[in-house]
Amino acid sequence: MKKCYLLPIITLILLSACEVKKPTMPSWTVDLNIPLINDMFYVSDLVDSVNVVTDEHEVLTFVSNGEANTNQFGNLSYSPMVDEEGIPILGSELNFTVPFEDSAGKVSVAYAEIAEGIFQSRFRNLNPDVQQISLTFYDLYGENNQNLVITANPDNFGNWITTDLEGLHWGEANATQVIDELHISLQVSPALPAGVQAAIFDFKAMDAIEFGEFRGTLQDYPIGLEDTGSIVNIEYPYNLNHAITLQNAMLQITLTNYIGFGSVFSGQLEAINDEGEIYILDILDENGNNFQIEPSSETGPVTVDIPFQHNINELLQIMPTSIRIINGSFLINSGDNIGHLRPTDYMHLDYFINAPLIITLHNYDIVIKEEQEFNIPEENRERIQKNAVSVALNLDIQNKLPIGAAAKLFFSNTPDIDTQNPASYAFMKIAEIKSVNEDAGFQNVDLTLNENELNVFTAEQVYMRFAFSFNETGTPVTINASTADYIHLKGMVHATVLIEEEN
Repeated sequence: MKKCYLLPIITLILLSACEVKKPTMPSWTVDLNIPLINDMFYVSDLVDSVNVVTDEHEVLTFVSNGEANTNQFGNLSYSPMVDEEGIPILGSELNFTVPFEDSAGKVSVAYAEIAEGIFQSRFRNLNPDVQQISLTFYDLYGENNQNLVITANPDNFGNWITTDLEGLHWGEANATQVIDELHISLQVSPALPAGVQAAIFDFKAMDAIEFGEFRGTLQDYPIGLEDTGSIVNIEYPYNLNHAITLQNAMLQITLTNYIGFGSVFSGQLEAINDEGEIYILDILDENGNNFQIEPSSETGPVTVDIPFQHNINELLQIMPTSIRIINGSFLINSGDNIGHLRPTDYMHLDYFINAPLIITLHNYDIVIKEEQEFNIPEENRERIQKNAVSVALNLDIQNKLPIGAAAKLFFSNTPDIDTQNPASYAFMKIAEIKSVNEDAGFQNVDLTLNENELNVFTAEQVYMRFAFSFNETGTPVTINASTADYIHLKGMVHATVLIEEEN
């Protein structure tokens, strides 16, 4: 009987000594990839066909142009300052001359149309037998080629006679010699015997005379620019003026001269950058001399090309945003050469700055304007938030430029990222990029994300903006803008997620 109880007792003892464990469910890890970007950024995207173009060798080039005019020449002022008194008139006929020259020594007349002016004449101490005296000015004539004639009679004897010269011509239209005196013929009526004094003649021309059309010579005669305001405005895309310094440039001045006088141009270029820095450069040729301007011809204006390259690179070192001419003037010194002009004549200047992108680079962020926006699916957001084991930002970057750089990526869950304001983005990552000379293929960069950075990708919307900061260069490099010059950026968020099978 006792044996019948032994087996159950043994079984109970064995069961009480064993621990029964709850069965576990299987788990595994999954790689989760969230694409962010796959774009190529071409150097040619900088071309705006206004300030940035490509030349015939596909070199990226800064260009800018402007223009300026002199004032229209207007009327030419002539100041004879003649005061001749006490000229005796003997007999009934007399031919004589009166000196008539510019008192300032600047203007000598071969021919002129008088726009404004007067002179005065007077007869006194008349012989009582004289009834009329006529003066004929052989150098002055009206529209019908009739010489200027002034008549004195008893009504105005002894008084000053003012003669209006407006509309008269002085000299011959095609004259090649200057006139420095007036040729006058005098007739007395009735005639008096030879040697008998008819009167005393006085002549004054003390007021300035204004000439319209003119032929003659000019000495030390300046012509100023109409507007010395900004002639060149430069806009640098992506604020490149802070990232580079230009090394080579040329300022081409094309001058159209409508004035029939040669001149010497003098002036200065004033450059100002966006920080208010100023650089002033004298406009001189490569020998340090002022530029000589040829006169227009009788048939039309003359065009003169002035390539100005002397020291222009010094001006560009401040990366100006505006350039203007100051103290600009044309000085006429014709010597004995006869020139010509009209009141409407002027000089027109076109300016063209050409600066190939042969540059020295500086460490400055070039921010891409376009902001990237991504939508993270709910399933991926939950997996990253609850089950992420590790998360990294994976970048593949191909740099086809001859300069190294750093790519900076800024992330946020709200738009309008300002790379200069850390409050506008959640975090930033930097990836170093080798130049094409160091590595022509794709360069892989893995950037680990911490927990705070990871949380950005648990929101529905993610925004990204990036910038390139090129490495400093000690020597100039040339930037081309062909289809082969670009930076290719591929990026994704790579997350390792733990997956557990549910009951």
